[in-house]
Amino acid sequence: MGAFIGYGEIGVWANNGERDTFLDWFAAHRCVEGDPRWEYCKSGAQRWSGRCIDLDDLIPKGELLEVTDGEYEKAATEYLPDFARLLGIIESITRGEWHLRSDMKASNDWRRDYRNRVARGEG
Repeated sequence: MGAFIGYGEIGVWANNGERDTFLDWFAAHRCVEGDPRWEYCKSGAQRWSGRCIDLDDLIPKGELLEVTDGEYEKAATEYLPDFARLLGIIESITRGEWHLRSDMKASNDWRRDYRNRVARGEG
């Protein structure tokens, strides 16, 4: 069972491990230990199988998740293989550049699409 991360119907499907990695990354890189967003990220209430994440709870609309090149590089080597790509998608969701809805196949196929582009030398 997957976990949808987004604003309303606009977002991306991740597996539970990717969702948990995002919550841990966000807590470590965008929160202060003990603040409300850190508590949200670390709460077991956000980590049950299939639990979706409404980005409004972490990044209110109008606020951007701005990930640096260094953070992307570190995420690509330190976490799950596709995690840096997922961060990029979440960043584009906060910018309003990602328009895929939860019911669209492409919102779940982002790993395959990305790997195919890399294999063709386009990624």
